[in-house]
Amino acid sequence: MKQITILAAGNVVAGGIVSFLDVFSFCNAYWRRMNPDAKEDLFHCHVVSYDGQPVNTNQNIQIPAIGLDKPEDILQADAVILASAFVTSREEFQAYLKEFEPLFEPLRIFAASGKPVAAYCSGTLMLAASGVLNGRTATTVWWLKEMFERNFPDVNLCMDKLVISDEHIHTAGATTSNLSLALHLIGILAGEQIANQMAKILLIDPNRTSQQPFMSMDLSVGVNNHKDELVTKIQNWMQTHIEQSFLLDDIADKFAVGKRTMIRRFKKALNETPASYMQRLRVDEAKRLLETTELALEQIVDRVGYEDVSSFRKLFIQLTSLSPRAYRQKFNTHACC
Repeated sequence: MKQITILAAGNVVAGGIVSFLDVFSFCNAYWRRMNPDAKEDLFHCHVVSYDGQPVNTNQNIQIPAIGLDKPEDILQADAVILASAFVTSREEFQAYLKEFEPLFEPLRIFAASGKPVAAYCSGTLMLAASGVLNGRTATTVWWLKEMFERNFPDVNLCMDKLVISDEHIHTAGATTSNLSLALHLIGILAGEQIANQMAKILLIDPNRTSQQPFMSMDLSVGVNNHKDELVTKIQNWMQTHIEQSFLLDDIADKFAVGKRTMIRRFKKALNETPASYMQRLRVDEAKRLLETTELALEQIVDRVGYEDVSSFRKLFIQLTSLSPRAYRQKFNTHACC
């Protein structure tokens, strides 16, 4: 039997924890049905808090938990998962960090063992805060990307995949990506055949591999939290003139600033160049039009300030991992084809 420990603290998201418990429970039921003579289940899953007290969810529901007599007791587990908390602002992140910090010592001890460590959604921020992700490649929830990058520059953040593995460390995106992460762990601990059966039984799409199509600039936490008034003015101007085709020199002249200075201040405030910011703005608007209208791609490209449809299609695929046609089919519920 494999022991699964879920580390939880603070304002946890109930669905994240319960989903893991349910997936491993269904896995046990399937295992018993296929192996009626089996003496034990495949998995035993339990929640651990730093003081052994129940953890509260953001809906004020209590989830039972146990404690550790000493940090080294965590080594009895075969895999450790970090639960996510309800984090939508810097203040909520700081509160979550304060609540989770007492669990860092056992987490580091377990990570050093080489056994699987997994985190999803805001739990990836705690994994990074513990230092376990330093020098590693990881992913996180897309709307906390800017906050993650500012706080943890030693982590190589990759946002084009739903689940990323760096040796025995596994990270995933927003809350429901925990289902894909659960399948990933089952594949590691019990084999791909059982993981594939769980995907079929629970209707979890095993081919849902990218979170890029779901990203939206206006929902990202931290995008406009900088204090550079010039950058804010340029951002606002870009948003209201998105249909125009212009060069960076034109923007620099309009705001009476050197192009190099503008680029430097954008990088400091937003961790990207004005050109890449404008590209993301245009793709974001194109996504909105694909979702809500039946406009032809040529019309959409014109509305977002591009002239060449082919080059815009390549940019769209680069930033969303889908073609404009595939994106419309996925997100426009009124699209007929």
